Amino acid sequence: MIDLSASGQRQARVASWGEVALLALAFFALPLFEAPKNAASLLFLFAFVVQSLRLRGLGRASPFDWPIAGLIAVLWIGPALSEFRDVLPPQDSATRWTLLGLFVLAVGRLSYTAVHVKILVAALLLGGGIAVLESFYSWSLNDRPFPEFRSVGHVNHSGMYSLIPLALGIAMLSTRDLLLKSLGVFAIATTLAYLPPSRSLVSGIAIVAIIAVAAIMAALAARKLRHLAYAALSFGAIAAGILTLPAAAEFRAEAVVRVTGDDLWSGRDKILNSALEVYDRHPVFGTGFQSFGLATAEEIVRAEVEADGRDYDAIKDRYWFFGHGHNLWTTMLIERGLVGVVLISWLLVAYFWAFLPLALRRDAAQPLARAVAQAGVLIATGFLVAGLGNTTMMNEHGQAGMAMIAIAWGYLRASGAIAQSR
Repeated sequence: MIDLSASGQRQARVASWGEVALLALAFFALPLFEAPKNAASLLFLFAFVVQSLRLRGLGRASPFDWPIAGLIAVLWIGPALSEFRDVLPPQDSATRWTLLGLFVLAVGRLSYTAVHVKILVAALLLGGGIAVLESFYSWSLNDRPFPEFRSVGHVNHSGMYSLIPLALGIAMLSTRDLLLKSLGVFAIATTLAYLPPSRSLVSGIAIVAIIAVAAIMAALAARKLRHLAYAALSFGAIAAGILTLPAAAEFRAEAVVRVTGDDLWSGRDKILNSALEVYDRHPVFGTGFQSFGLATAEEIVRAEVEADGRDYDAIKDRYWFFGHGHNLWTTMLIERGLVGVVLISWLLVAYFWAFLPLALRRDAAQPLARAVAQAGVLIATGFLVAGLGNTTMMNEHGQAGMAMIAIAWGYLRASGAIAQSR
């Protein structure tokens, strides 16, 4: 049986080659193939359980275990206690993110070698880049308004997924491995190519934030201002392309409409108003995954407003009704309550706290270790900034980014780089 004692929990367990192979398949397939992605994820969990039983140990805990486990638990508690439990019971709403969360938890309990990390990074970068190319090909064959990743689907989710290979690709530029550098360039180029036709201002702002944070980290670590100059040149090149290239015409039009029109926030402020009117019906644990539209429906908002003695018809323009919160914390407030807001904030803070010390070290002995730490910071930056304008960490990009962060921690812990940076 599995050793659940304190010593058993602290026991390190290096990922087997079978587990690494399934992880690599999952990373490659996540943006491309729905069935292989699901199969690889489930097979990895099965392999993890079998190996844990055989070796009598669950591996070692990470700083991210408790918030992720809490986010899973809330998904089952909230719907069971809400007024919508007969419409959206836990077994219908909680299963998908539970599997995502368990996948990430299992990944984070393993240790990884440098070879493992290179294989897994390559799989994610290659899958993300090919997903962009495939989306362009499919887009040329249909009349959809946007290119979309085959497995991910929605253009906003596809744009947020592209941030993961972008962040990882930028980090890999500081390694000494030519293959990883080449794949990093491939991932950066395809992400930037995807931005104009996606017309996603949220993705564009997140891309700028990722590049800025990468430049600042590089400048602080190397104590050289030239890295900031490189970042400025990158910003200039991207801005020039968006302002002048024909391929970016629709992106320019979207930006002009947002800046000059009456809806700068694209309704996000009104969605937040709707959420704030009704969240106190289920304030602690929320109402369950993907229940935002149900819990913030117009008739419910109207009832809350009128119960306070206000005239809903006089102020109804303050509210907007949508299937999700278009903001990570707004969505969490409704779907997982105040507990969920605290847990997701805790998780993001833990990501930065875990990796920033090593990412900023000037004398890091292992370039791969510092690159992996920088990847953790940049992926978390994408989650944070994109989360201000959309609901991040809930779908394929959440699985890919959170799992890669977990692998980064497993590698740095095993190599001793984390201990050296404290």
